[in-house]
Amino acid sequence: MTARFAEHDHLSLRGAFAAVTMGGMTIALLHGDDRELLQALIGRKAFDVVVHGHTHQVGVRKLGGTLVVNPGETCGYLTGRPTIAVLDTVARDVELLSL
Repeated sequence: MTARFAEHDHLSLRGAFAAVTMGGMTIALLHGDDRELLQALIGRKAFDVVVHGHTHQVGVRKLGGTLVVNPGETCGYLTGRPTIAVLDTVARDVELLSL
């Protein structure tokens, strides 16, 4: 996968955490089950959006000024419901889509 990503200048492969800025929003991307870390990212209010996974439990909520998104799972193996989340950086809203 690393070799395939390296073929494109506009792509980068990240680890369990990444901080990105897109569409004027600061976004934290976290994959893992560290609840304390997740709560710290939300509580610091350093990000407009915190996207987290690992639990496969789809959901969108607003905590303080932070939009917290769990897109669920794209494969649907555990829940039987494959889902993704689409972030609209203009409206600052998320749409959950079933695949």
